[in-house]
Amino acid sequence: MRKPVVLISGANGEMGHGLIPRLYQNGKLGVLAMDLKEIDPSVRDYCQACIVGDVLDQRLLERLVSEYEIHAIFHLAALLSTRSEFTPETAHLVNVQGTLNLLKLAIEQSRWHGRP
Repeated sequence: MRKPVVLISGANGEMGHGLIPRLYQNGKLGVLAMDLKEIDPSVRDYCQACIVGDVLDQRLLERLVSEYEIHAIFHLAALLSTRSEFTPETAHLVNVQGTLNLLKLAIEQSRWHGRP
């Protein structure tokens, strides 16, 4: 049986550090935190699961769909302006294709739940 969760991409950032404890306190769904690096110990205990991975990794996203019932997605993964200026192609991939990948995942999950 798949576990019901809220997915947070880019969970190690400042926004993720504030969001994870709040979602945990809400208690309705587990938190599935995903980032390129190990999730910070200060918020790890609030997470049902922590995944080291990339929003560009289709296989990883497919695995998440098979293991978890994702009810909401907070997409916080992005390359910000300073780094993006030096690596515009990578920034485009992460910021645009990564977003499209998570939108596709959301569509698939909404169909699974039988709602838009």
